[in-house]
Amino acid sequence: MDEKSLYAHILNLSAPWQVQSLSLDEKSGSVTVIVGIVEHTQLTCPTCGKSCPIHDHRRRKWRHLDTCQFTTLVEADVPRVDCPEHGCQTLPVPWAGPGSRYTLLFEAFVLSWLKVSTVDAVRKQLKLSWNAVDGIMMRAVKRGLARIKQPLSARHLCVDEVGFKKGHQYVTVISDRQGRALQLTDDRGVESLASYLRSLRDHQLDDIKTLSMDMNMAYISAARIHLPNAVDKIAFDHFHVAKMLCAVVDKTRQAEMKHIPSSDRKGAHRSRYLWFYSKQNRLGHRADRLEAARLVLPQTSQCWVMKELARDLWHRRYDDHSRKLWQEWMAMAKDTGIPLMASVARMVAKRLYGILNAMKNRVSNGNAESLNSKIRLLRIKSRGFRNKERFKLGVMFHYGKLNMAF
Repeated sequence: MDEKSLYAHILNLSAPWQVQSLSLDEKSGSVTVIVGIVEHTQLTCPTCGKSCPIHDHRRRKWRHLDTCQFTTLVEADVPRVDCPEHGCQTLPVPWAGPGSRYTLLFEAFVLSWLKVSTVDAVRKQLKLSWNAVDGIMMRAVKRGLARIKQPLSARHLCVDEVGFKKGHQYVTVISDRQGRALQLTDDRGVESLASYLRSLRDHQLDDIKTLSMDMNMAYISAARIHLPNAVDKIAFDHFHVAKMLCAVVDKTRQAEMKHIPSSDRKGAHRSRYLWFYSKQNRLGHRADRLEAARLVLPQTSQCWVMKELARDLWHRRYDDHSRKLWQEWMAMAKDTGIPLMASVARMVAKRLYGILNAMKNRVSNGNAESLNSKIRLLRIKSRGFRNKERFKLGVMFHYGKLNMAF
């Protein structure tokens, strides 16, 4: 096989395209492959397929994968045909996509590196501009999104917000149970989730079994309006309930610390983290220290007992008694006489339907929180994004599991 046949095979050329010549520039470290069309070839309009005369040629250059240590460039005089119906049309080339100055194989190589690195690192390694690498990624995402015939949905959806920039700028991330980003929308208001739900077809909305979220009132309102039987599908993440109860324990402890004898304050202060330990981590001297703190902080102890009861309720198997047990817990929380605990009890009463749905279907927002952590790391590694659209496309590239093949 001679060198022309070799490069024709590498570039996957087919008639009427052929390799016309090769040139090696050792000084610049590059190989240039000149490609052209066989003479007297009848060309057709790329839109309608009708035979057309050649209007003119435009010189184009593409970068290809390196040949050993040499940068490889492909050059061609690309003909433009004059179609009576569609006007002047540029002929597509088989080795590169429209509008790109890189071959398909080179773009695929760049995409494989982008999956494990950042735009800045890839452009330094391949000696490209930032815009060139970013453009390859953007084209890949748009190619993947264009292949989606209808909006993506799943039986178990998760919705959560992630910070885009400082100043309370957020993006809402809708994902599935496996942590796949389905869609990203601006802000974290009612319209952020409503716009996604409106885009789904009736059968997709009916197929949704659970919609896991935190207790963001905007998301709740959007789901109640646009999701059929939303009260039976909304599931609240237990982490947010646990976080509120832990905050009640800590605030009660801080308030109570001011009124205990000074001789007891040192030991009580050292217990501030013991109130949040799980049972398996409250053994030995930790259990003794916590028991001593409970004696001098009775109100904090009451809140802690209610927190532990709520934890046990949430992790027990859902059955016909679950609702009654939560109602009993709420009554006990109000009877403590502690305003903060009574406030949490009222909140639980309003959101009990979502808590029971989460218990019944054994779902949480854990995968969404994990995805958000990855997105935040992506933002840090990329040193921020210029605007929300680039940010959303970057997230979909890494976590949308799109079909971006050529």
